[in-house]
Formats: sequence, C-alpha cells, structure tokens
Amino acid sequence: MSASRRTGRRTIALATVAGLALTGGALAQSKPAPLGAPARPSLPTAKPPPLGAPMAPQGPVTQAPSPTPAPSLAAPQVIPPNEPAAVTRLRGLLGREVTLTYASAQATDATGEQVRLTGVVLTRPGKRATIEEVQISGLREDGVAEAVLRGLETQESGSQVRMGMLRLAGLTVPRGAGGPPQPDQVRLQSMRLENLRITGPANVAVGLATVENWLPGQPGAVSVQDISVSGINQVFVDTVRLARIAFNGIDIGGMLGALMRQERVPNLTGHATAELDGLEVSGGGRPVARLQEVRLAADITDGQGSGNGTLALRGIRVEPLPFFGDWLSRFGYPAIEGDITAQTSHDATTGRVEVRDFTIAARDAGTLTFSISLDGLTQERVQALDYSQARLIGAAIGWADASLYQRFIAMQARQAGVPEDQLRQQFAGMAAGALSQPDATALEPIRDAVLQFIRGQATVVDIRVNPPKPIGAAEMEHVPPNPAAMQQVLGLTATAR
Repeated sequence: MSASRRTGRRTIALATVAGLALTGGALAQSKPAPLGAPARPSLPTAKPPPLGAPMAPQGPVTQAPSPTPAPSLAAPQVIPPNEPAAVTRLRGLLGREVTLTYASAQATDATGEQVRLTGVVLTRPGKRATIEEVQISGLREDGVAEAVLRGLETQESGSQVRMGMLRLAGLTVPRGAGGPPQPDQVRLQSMRLENLRITGPANVAVGLATVENWLPGQPGAVSVQDISVSGINQVFVDTVRLARIAFNGIDIGGMLGALMRQERVPNLTGHATAELDGLEVSGGGRPVARLQEVRLAADITDGQGSGNGTLALRGIRVEPLPFFGDWLSRFGYPAIEGDITAQTSHDATTGRVEVRDFTIAARDAGTLTFSISLDGLTQERVQALDYSQARLIGAAIGWADASLYQRFIAMQARQAGVPEDQLRQQFAGMAAGALSQPDATALEPIRDAVLQFIRGQATVVDIRVNPPKPIGAAEMEHVPPNPAAMQQVLGLTATAR
C-alpha cells in the first residue's frame, strides 16, 4: 500500500474516532492533526439508523486491554475471532503504529457495520488514550455516518484532556495523494461536544460546543458555551470566562480555507450574525474587565460582499488598572463603563464604504461619535491592503460631554488654586490664539464652536468635513498648508450647542 494511501486511511480514523482520542481531537492545541488529501464522496443523504437499535445483535467480543507500550513500533495486533467488521476496518484505518484494544465489542446490526465498544484503549509510541464507550455507524475510508465517544481521556502536549461526549454525524474527509484536504473540502452535518476539560499549565473548560452544516458554499452555525480558561500567564490577567460565542449564516469551511490560503473570504448572500455573551476577565482573584454582550449582524446582498451591517458592544466595564487607575481616581470614576455601536454599508461595485454613527458612550463621561464615507475600497483592494484609490467623500466627529470636561476643569482649578471660570477663560484665550492666525478667517466657525465649548456655553461640539468633490490621499498631499486652502478643499464646518 502506498504511503499516501496509508496516510489517507489513517486520516479518516483520526478524524472520526480513534485519532481524536490520540490527539485530543485538536481540542488541546490550535494546530490540527494532519489530514488525508483531496476528495471524492459526498455527504450521506439518509439519516443513519439510531445507534444501539439492534437488528440482529451478535454476542460481544472481548479483548483484554494492552499495557502502555514502550516508545517503539507497535507489535502486530492480534484480532479477536468474530470481531465486528467495522472494528476490523477501523484497525486498518488507524495504521500499523496504532494499537486498538477494548473490553468488549458488540455489533448492533446483522452486518457488523454498527458497533458498540467499551473500555477502548488506543496506543501509539509515546501516547495513550482511553474511551469508556465508542459507538460507530457507517464507517468508511473517507468518513463515518455517525460516531459517538463517551469518557475520553488522554495526554496532549503536557496537558490532561478529558471529554464527556463527542458526537459526529455525516463526516466526510477527502483522501488521496496531494497532501491534507482543505477545510472547504471537509463535510460535516453536525458535531456536539460536551464537558471538555484540559488541565495543565493552563486549564481550559468547555461546557458545550456544536457545529451545524459544515458544507461547502452553505450557511453553517458554530456555538460554544460555558468557556473558562485559567492559569494564563499575562500581566494583570490569569482567568477568562465566556458564557457563549456563536456564529450563524457563515460558510465555515470556505472561511477557514480562505484564511489559511490568505485568499478573499467567500460571501454568502443572506443574513449572518456573530454573538458573544458574558465575557469576564480577572487577575489574582479580582475583576479586570467585563463585556456583557457583542452583537454583529450583516445582510449581504451579493457574492461580492455588498450589504449593510451593525455592531454593538454593550455592558463594557474596565476596572482601574495600575497604568490608569490614578487617572480614574483623580477624575472621580470607579471604573470605565460604556457601550459601542455602529452602522455600516458597503457597495462592492463602487467600493463605497460608509460608517455611520460609530458611537463610544462612556457612562458619566460623554459620547464620542464618528462617521465617514469613502469610495474606491473594492474587496480586492482591501484584501491586497491597497488603499491608494480610496477617496474621502465626507466625515464628521463630535463630542457630547456628560461630565468629563467639567471634572477636568474642576480638577485643574483645585490644583492651580484658581476659580473654574477663570481657568475656562485662560483655556479659551489659548484656543483663540491658536485658531486666529493670519488668513484663518475660514476657520472662524470652528473657532467659535470650540470656544463656546471651552467656556461652558455648550456641551456638544460637531466638526464636519464635506469636500466639494471626493478627495484622495494624493490630492491631500498637494493642498497648500494654510487655513483658507484647507477650508476650500475639505469644506470644514463646525457647530456647538
């Protein structure tokens, strides 16, 4: 048998049942185990019969588990008589260096294609995994109709991996010469993982993870719940907890494959979302930061990525940290709290991008708003990081003060030992001098708005850029550095209230 064929067959086993046990299912580390190569069969269309539903059950076959082997090539395996066909096929997929033993194996159909194993032990040089129970239905050289593992334990990269249950349904992993398959070649109807625990230098816990509809060119869904990571060796942070993270309406394999190949991520028309709930970061038993929820949504109208999107981060709280805790105390803030929201749109044909009402609202401080409109940002140019053709259509920035500026004036007045009104006038005089240069009459609207804010006559100031025509970066470089020319080219205006 050729090396590529052996690798491809072993891939299927590792991706379905046994390899997951031996490697921690790539759950203990981000680098996936090698997979087999390109593809041929399609996903099964019929739902496999329920596991454990016997048709003509055979008596169980028993085999004593072998001890942990020394780090050398495994000896030839002894196959028990009357072993179910699926188990024997699994041995062949695993390869000669992997030893499979079990306490019992029982076929639950007449052909031996549906089997239940208990007390499973998988070993290869330097590695060992145990699984309390394995159920397999429809095992093929390129995948499996359904596989269920319960009670997995193994070692991976110095960490102990434990898993309560893993169920895979409708898995196809292409094989053949030419190297590992790409994520967009793999097909998976569904996956469910329960109670994953990884203990070692860092401890990881996952309550539930699910994948639905990992099919090329189709919208799928990924969800992970009850995530905890502790033992992180970072400044100020050692523990992260997350209640839930979920993605819906995305081409899972297509997105991962494109990112790995550094290609443009494919766009699916329709509605897609990304959600995060209950993020908590702590260090030394004390909270560092919290994020109540993140909501991203996109309505894509064509395959080039045109459409509209929204962004919302709510319930942000950052506790006083050493590098800015004193600053917060001086201003009288126990922590930084707030929300971030935005609306966007993109026309892939013209490359027009609009960011509307990007808002950072800090509680008891103020609200910063920003908007911008550009064209010339086609998806190809963005992917190539080429912004040379981008042109500014318009922009705006504004600040609505809730109390931050008032607190700043009060703090500075206390330190200087002068009345607050006197300090405001001093600051206003400095700003008036900076904005009253020769030929600066064009900046008078901006100067007047800024001075009203500084003097406390207004709490909101907005500055807008409205060029008579879209302007690119190269044109901006040739604008004469004087206020009148900048006003004419950029159309600067300002208001205060």
